[in-house]
Amino acid sequence: MTDYIFLNGTLVMARTARIGVTDRSYLLGDGLFETILVKDGEPVYLQEHLRRLLTSCTYLQYQPPTKDVLCEAVQEVIAANSLTTGSLRLTVSPGESQGLLPKEGSALNILVTFRRGEPYAAELYERGFRAIIAQSIRRNEYSPLSHHKTTNFLDSILARKEAQAAGCDEAILVNTSGHVAEGSVSNLFIVQNGQVLTPRVEDGALPGIMRHKVLELCQTLSIPAGEESLTAQQLEQAEEAFLTNSLLGVMPVAQIQSTVFKDRTITDQLAKSFIVN
Repeated sequence: MTDYIFLNGTLVMARTARIGVTDRSYLLGDGLFETILVKDGEPVYLQEHLRRLLTSCTYLQYQPPTKDVLCEAVQEVIAANSLTTGSLRLTVSPGESQGLLPKEGSALNILVTFRRGEPYAAELYERGFRAIIAQSIRRNEYSPLSHHKTTNFLDSILARKEAQAAGCDEAILVNTSGHVAEGSVSNLFIVQNGQVLTPRVEDGALPGIMRHKVLELCQTLSIPAGEESLTAQQLEQAEEAFLTNSLLGVMPVAQIQSTVFKDRTITDQLAKSFIVN
C-alpha cells in the first residue's frame, strides 16, 4: 500500500516527500504542530486543534492558510490512505531563513503526516504509566513558548530520556518556582480529597485539548475540578493521578517516583465517559 502525505497543497508519496534545508523548523525549531487522533475515519476535535494552531500562528506572526484549507488537507490524507484508526500530525513552519529571522515574505511549509493503528496498547491502560519527576530540566513558566505547541521540543526530549533511563513511561516537569507544570508530552491531573486538580497554565502547563475536555467533562459529571499550583508533596498525597493528551486520552498513572496510586475510581469514570462519547 502506498502511503500519501500532504505537502504544500499536494498529496505526495510519503517515501518521496522532501522539506527544503532552509526550513526554519529544521534549522531553529521555529514551527508549530498539532497531533490529532483519528477514530472511525474522523479526526477527533479537529476544530479545537486548528483553533489552537491558528492562535499560535498569530502570536508567532506566521501567515497561515485558512482553517478551511487546513481542514481539507487533513481530510485528504485520511481519504487517500483509507485511514480508519490512527493519528495525524499537522506541522507548519516558515520555509526560508535569513539568519535568526525568517526571510521576508517566506511562505509556510504545510505538512500533514500520519500513523496507522491505536496509538497506545490496551495493556498500558491496564497497567498505568510509571513516571518520574525530571531532575535534568525545568519548565520555564515565564516563557511564552510554554503556551504554544512548537517544534522546539528539546526540553521534553531530555526529560523523556531521563524517564526512559529510569525504566519509566513519562517524566513530570516542575517549573523554576518548584511547582508542577506538566509531563514531557502530557498534561497531569491528580485527585485529592475527591477533587480533580491540574497545574495552571501560568505554571507552565500547555493548554492541552484533552486537558480542557477533561475539565469540561468534570463539570458535566458534577465532579469538583479546577486549576491549582501543585507541589511535588501534593503528588505524594494524592489518591489518584492520570495523564492526558490527544492520543493518550485519559491514561492512569500507577506510580510517580516512589508514590504508588491504587485508586482509579474517578480516573476510570472519566476515561469511560470519553469512550462512550
